[in-house]
Amino acid sequence: PWLQIDDVFYEARGSAWALILFMQAIETDFGPVLEDKNALASFQQVIRELEATQAGVWSPVILNGSGFGLIANHSITMASYLSRANAAVRDLRLLLQQG
Repeated sequence: PWLQIDDVFYEARGSAWALILFMQAIETDFGPVLEDKNALASFQQVIRELEATQAGVWSPVILNGSGFGLIANHSITMASYLSRANAAVRDLRLLLQQG
């Protein structure tokens, strides 16, 4: 529904912000392990993808327009960043398992 689009968008944005803080804490605590496994660059990629979700929103209203229409689709943009972060986490997990 139109009245809940912004609620869901900002909830996802807030969750991504919390994940950034968790990931930065993990990087601090487990930095030597990540370096030992040559996974630090992959881990930092996850953080970069999550940080992209925190970019300023220049629209006064959160919209769900069509993909290539005149109206922006903020939810798809947010989902794209989160999807890339998810893929980076899967790659990181495989890298850490292989050691």
